Amino acid sequence: MLQYDNKNWFSFIFRHGSKHVDGMWWSMLFMGLLTSALIYVNEHTAWLHFEISTTFHTVLGLVLGLLLVFRTNSAYDRWWEGRKQLGALVNTTRNLALKVKTYAQGANPSLSEETLTLIYAFAFSMKEHLREEDFSSIFQEIPAAFLSDFKKFNHKPNFVLGKIAKNLHQLFSEGTINGEQLIILEKEANALINILGACERIKNTPIPMAYALHLKRVLLIYALTLPFGFVGQLGWVAIPMVLIVFYTMVGIELIGEEIEDPFGLDENDLPVNELCNKIKANILEISKY
Repeated sequence: MLQYDNKNWFSFIFRHGSKHVDGMWWSMLFMGLLTSALIYVNEHTAWLHFEISTTFHTVLGLVLGLLLVFRTNSAYDRWWEGRKQLGALVNTTRNLALKVKTYAQGANPSLSEETLTLIYAFAFSMKEHLREEDFSSIFQEIPAAFLSDFKKFNHKPNFVLGKIAKNLHQLFSEGTINGEQLIILEKEANALINILGACERIKNTPIPMAYALHLKRVLLIYALTLPFGFVGQLGWVAIPMVLIVFYTMVGIELIGEEIEDPFGLDENDLPVNELCNKIKANILEISKY
């Protein structure tokens, strides 16, 4: 996720625009060449002139605007919901780690330390699970005693949560914690399951295909017919005008595509790596209390 300061307008608006802008260069070049070709034909061919009534693009633009508003709101809702879930992950792991450390203080240090390690291992495994990675980059975060079993499991965050649950019940069966403390710890563990499920819902449920398909079709029609509406009236001035309108409309769609899956590696995605490292640092600090 990019960090930025938008108070200095001049430096801010001319900074690098990230992936969604990079993906537009070839499209904008095509639109510029198309507009240039239409202007040349319009000015050098007596029998062929291009002029579409502005009413066409006005009406189509209204419909397209409504679709883009829906697209933007839907994508940002997913991004913000993902951020709230990651914030809940940070808080829940802290709460669980603090309670494990406090309740099991000195009674079974090896088991409590293993449980603390599993808590931040869950955050790392959830990150890779949401990104559909191969998990090899986080093997060092998994306790060595569980690594071989961890590699075999398909749903690896569930495996880590299962180990946390077993450790909590072992602490209870040994008498290290009482029944009331077990209920409190299980409540925090259940919160981790709910966070995982909410993030999976965001990841696996994009906006309905009908909306996405219809928006792209209307946007394509609008973009390809746009030069015809400017060429006859503006001449060569139509080139920058077409590119500005094209950049505005298509840019909104590309931003929506980038942020609707907020757990990836795009520049505008959520800072999942940083949050996982923060969780690990917090828990390691708690373990030294």
